[in-house]
Amino acid sequence: MSHLSSSSSPITAIPSYKSKGPGPKNYLSPEALRYIDQAFSNKPRKYKFPAIKHVCDRIAWPEKEEDSVYIKCVGMSAGLTSIVSEVKVCLKMALDSGSNLVLPSMPLRDPIDMQNFNIHNEDAYLDYGEWFDVEHIIDGLARACPKMKVVRPRQLNDDVQVKYDWSADLGKAPGYQAFVSHFWPGRPFKPFWDNEVARLRAIAAGEPEETKEGITVIAIHCMFLVYRITDDPTGNDLRLWNDLGALVRFKQDSRSIVHELIGLIERPYYGVHFRVENDTIWSSIENQLALDLDGLDQAWSKFGSPSKPKPLVYLACGDKELVEKFVEAGSERGWEVTHKWAVASKSPNKDELLQRIAGLAFDFQGAIDMGIVIQAGFFFGITGSAFSSTVGNARDGTGRYRGSSLLVEEDGGARSHLYNDGEASNYPCCL
Repeated sequence: MSHLSSSSSPITAIPSYKSKGPGPKNYLSPEALRYIDQAFSNKPRKYKFPAIKHVCDRIAWPEKEEDSVYIKCVGMSAGLTSIVSEVKVCLKMALDSGSNLVLPSMPLRDPIDMQNFNIHNEDAYLDYGEWFDVEHIIDGLARACPKMKVVRPRQLNDDVQVKYDWSADLGKAPGYQAFVSHFWPGRPFKPFWDNEVARLRAIAAGEPEETKEGITVIAIHCMFLVYRITDDPTGNDLRLWNDLGALVRFKQDSRSIVHELIGLIERPYYGVHFRVENDTIWSSIENQLALDLDGLDQAWSKFGSPSKPKPLVYLACGDKELVEKFVEAGSERGWEVTHKWAVASKSPNKDELLQRIAGLAFDFQGAIDMGIVIQAGFFFGITGSAFSSTVGNARDGTGRYRGSSLLVEEDGGARSHLYNDGEASNYPCCL
C-alpha cells in the first residue's frame, strides 16, 4: 500500500500507528507532511508555493528579453542533502535578483572515496533531471512564478541560443569570505548581482559588437550555506526556504523503493542516522552506538507505552557491513534493528529489489533512507551531518530543528534529537 497517497489530505496522507502501517501518528505537523508529500509521494498534491509567489509577484521583471539574464549556478557538489541545499541557494539567487534560470548540473561524488566530490571530473556531472524530478520543479515554478523562464543546460546553444556567456565573481560581494555565510536582509544579494551585471555589460560594450542573437547567461559559484536564512526577523526568508525545499523532489527510482520498503515494515519504527561511512569526520562508531542506544531508551521512556512492544529501529546508513554492529548492539539492549537491505530481503521479489537498490548511486540510496527516517516515530541524528540536520528541519513544522524533543517543552510533533557531535555552526541558520 502507498503510504503517501495523493488522494488523501496532506495531514492524513500517511497512515497512523492505529493502522497496520508504520507511518507516524498525526502529531507530525501539516507542514512536515506537506514536505513528505512533495518530495516522496507517488503523485504530489498541487501546492501553490505561496512564499515563492509572494517574492515573484514583487519583482520588477524585465519587459524585454535583451534586458533579462539567466543565472547559471556552478560549483555545486558534495553529498545529497548538501546539494539539495545548494539547489535552494541557486533558486533563491534567481528569485532575489529577478533572473531567469538555467537548471544546474552537479557531479556524483566518488563511491569509494566520498570526500572526492569529482568537481573536476566532467564525466561525473549529471544535469538536474538526472538528480531530481525536473518536471516537478518546472511545473512548480510555472505556477508560482510564471515570469521566470527556466531552461535545462542541454538546451543551451541547441534549442536556446546564447549570445553572451559570462561569469559573475562572488568574491566581489563587499565583505564576502569563502565558506562564511554572507547574505541576509541587511546585506541582500540583489545589489551585488546588479553591480556584477552592470560590470559585465560595460566590459561587453567595449568589445566588438556581438552579432549573434540569443540570451545572456551569467554563471555564479553557488556557495553552500551562503544565505543566513534565520536572520530575517520577519520570517519571510524561512517561509521561502521551505517552499524552495518542496520544489526539490526525488526521482522515481528512489521514491518507489521508499514506498516498497515502508510497505514491508509492519510495525512502528524509530529512525537513526548511523553516520559511519568512510568519510565520517564526526564521531566514532562506539560513541554513536552508545549515544543512539541511550537516546532510544530515553525516547521510549518519554513517548512510549511500557505495556506495548518497543518500536523497530531503522538505520539510515550507507555501509552494508557496519550496520550489523548496530544490529548486534541494539539486540543486547532490547532493540530490534533493521536497515534497507534487511527490509528488502523480506520482499517476495527480494532479489530484484536488492538489485534496484544496488543499482543506485550512493547518494541516491541516501534518498531511500531519508524517505524512510523522515516518517519515523522518532528520529536521531548528528548536528554535524547535513543529512541529519535536513531531516531534523523537515520534521519540524517551522522548517528548522528547534532542539531535542527529549528536552524542549513543546516540540510541535517533530519527535527528533540531534546529538551535538561534529557541530556545524552554520547549519542551524543556513542549511
